[in-house]
Order: sequence, then C-alpha cells, then structure tokens
Amino acid sequence: MKTVVLYKSRTGNTQRYAEDIARRVNGEVYPLKKGWLKKIEDADCIVFGGYVQAGIIAGLDDFLSEFERFSDVPILIFAVGMAYPTKEGRQDLITGNLLDMYHVRFYQVQGGFDLNKLGLFNRLMMKRTLSAMAGKEDATAAERSLGDLLNRPLAVYDHEKIDKIVSVINTLSLEAKA
Repeated sequence: MKTVVLYKSRTGNTQRYAEDIARRVNGEVYPLKKGWLKKIEDADCIVFGGYVQAGIIAGLDDFLSEFERFSDVPILIFAVGMAYPTKEGRQDLITGNLLDMYHVRFYQVQGGFDLNKLGLFNRLMMKRTLSAMAGKEDATAAERSLGDLLNRPLAVYDHEKIDKIVSVINTLSLEAKA
C-alpha cells in the first residue's frame, strides 16, 4: 500500500510528525506546495497534517479543494496545535474547519511552541498576547503559565496520537491486502 503524507508546517512541529508517520509506515512525505496533486496520484492512503492558528488548520482548504479527485482512498487528517487535545477542542476543529462535510479520519495532536521560530509579525503579536494574558490581575494559573512561553520553548511530542495514526494506516494496509 502506498501512503503519502502531506503537511503544512510553520515551526517544524507538523513536519516532524509527518516525517515520523511516513517513516513508520514506509510512506512518502511532502510539504503541501505547488505540484502536490501529482504526488498523490497513485496513493492508496493519504495523510494530511497542518498546524492550527486561530482555530483554522493551515493548508486544509487547499488540500480539501481537490477532495473529489482522491475521495475514493482513505484519508487521515491531523491538526497540530499548542492546546492539549480534548473532545471539545477536537469538535471545535471539526466544526470550524467544516470537516464534518467530508469522509475523513481526524486527529488532534499537541505540538510544541517556540516563539523564536515565528516570523517577526507573529512573534510580536504572540509576545503581546501572552504578556497580556499572563499579566492580568485576575489571571488564572493556566494564563499565568503562558508567560513562561516568552522565555522558553514548549517541547511536546504526542507519541500516543502518532501511534494511533500509524496503527490505523497499518490496519488499512492489511485490509487492502485481504
């Protein structure tokens, strides 16, 4: 079974997950850039990963704009964000990105955060936002902890979720062989 993993990454977290998934299923991995449709022409399984920014999965619209071309193969989508994955957060991503309109398997994956890997504009906006949240007079403990992100990166790797994605791909491969 040929598995192709496409991704859209800004700081490297999504790319790291995509490369790990591809390696573990002996698949191919590519960034979602011009010409990506050629990469999936003979794929038996397609995986797409994008980072989450303001509730939107980066690159997803481009990927799904061609959905009809490859909707006959299994599609897995994962979204990488700072937030700890929850049932409510997952549902918000499904609804906010209109994933309930498509027949896909969806996974919410926690990623890391490194302010220094952002572009200047995004870095300045995040510094301002994190400082404001952490410095509020009535800030919760969680909001105060966001201030820590100003000085040190958050390194997270969601082994459990990646193991689940790999397991699903392997099961699909076995079913295809049967």
